[in-house]
Amino acid sequence: MPLVRITQERSKIRCIERHKRTLAALGLRRINHSVVHEDTPQIRGMVNLVRYLVRIEPAEEGAARGDAAPAAKQRKRVSQGKKKGSGLKAAAQRKTKARARTPREATRARKKRAARS
Repeated sequence: MPLVRITQERSKIRCIERHKRTLAALGLRRINHSVVHEDTPQIRGMVNLVRYLVRIEPAEEGAARGDAAPAAKQRKRVSQGKKKGSGLKAAAQRKTKARARTPREATRARKKRAARS
């Protein structure tokens, strides 16, 4: 059976939940992530449902079995001994979590800022 390569081209943010689950069922995780599947009516139907998010193209026979060149494979990153949760990104996330507001509090804060102006 022929093979097809399916590549996610757009974000699944703001998609309906059914389309997000279809992307997960196809094995797509992020933008520019590609998977190889057999070209069956079931796969074609799933791709047709999320056709605005993905690109489909024929794939080579060796792509599914993992016969790619060793240089093309990604290396496993070695930890440098850093603790998880340290760094600027983690600090920014902690800061935003501390300021989480309910919708009512956010509306009040906007009104308060508008009144000051």
